[in-house]
Amino acid sequence: MAMASAGIAAILGVVAPPILYAAEPKPPMTPTSKWNMNYAPTECRLLRTFGEGKDQILLQIARYDLRDELEMALAGPHIPPTDDNVPVTVATTTVAEVPGIQAQGFAAMRNVPSQLRFRPDIDLPKALRSDVAAGKPTMLTINFVRRYNIQLDLGSMKGALGALDQCSDDLIASWGLDPVQQRQLKTGPEPRESPLKWFRPDDYPAGLSQMGMGGAVIIRLLVGADGSVEKCVVTKAGGDKAFQDATCEAATKRAKFSPAIAADGQAVRSVWIKRINWKPGGSFFVFR
Repeated sequence: MAMASAGIAAILGVVAPPILYAAEPKPPMTPTSKWNMNYAPTECRLLRTFGEGKDQILLQIARYDLRDELEMALAGPHIPPTDDNVPVTVATTTVAEVPGIQAQGFAAMRNVPSQLRFRPDIDLPKALRSDVAAGKPTMLTINFVRRYNIQLDLGSMKGALGALDQCSDDLIASWGLDPVQQRQLKTGPEPRESPLKWFRPDDYPAGLSQMGMGGAVIIRLLVGADGSVEKCVVTKAGGDKAFQDATCEAATKRAKFSPAIAADGQAVRSVWIKRINWKPGGSFFVFR
């Protein structure tokens, strides 16, 4: 699936939302491949293609957090680019509108098709699981800016979500953690001070600020039962690799946590996963 590797690259950025317009409904696109479960080193990815030829669409649904939170992306033709994440209307068979969904469109570049990348969301998996609980196949409807409208006939999501759940458990186990224990945590690890204080002006990679270059890095911190950071791993990144190195160096050196609390009330090891945005001439931002 050559389109899969080309179409799902990490690109990030931020602006004011354009207006969404109602679009004429189009016939649903039917799948032209089975679900492909991709066991990536830092996340679990469900991949499936719809349509054929120049109209083909690739759908990716990914999870990289402890929570039942999904990040969705489309790659294919005619996706309007936007300067930032903007509101997008998403519906499934049993949920007329999934609340609070945002996405950003990216223009095609060389052999890379245009893309629509959705912000990670906890309501999307609820909607998909609602279809499964009702015993109904999922019809995913997406209305984006400039009358971009698409319907994808996903069929029953029971098997696909089950495979994603199993992959997620395997991923958590690969971090040296017990998936069952982690799902039952009373509280996850919490920073003892704002993560903004982990970063200082002289942490900005040399030369990149003067060049007006920024970046975004999603990190996974393994937090010990004593609240210390045992390990930092970059799960996704956009921009120069220097931002990845600087993010982990600052977080490992300065971050202190109140540890996660298990169902039995004991402090346990867990992970803290967040997105750090680097902006020249401005502050650092943490997105949940």
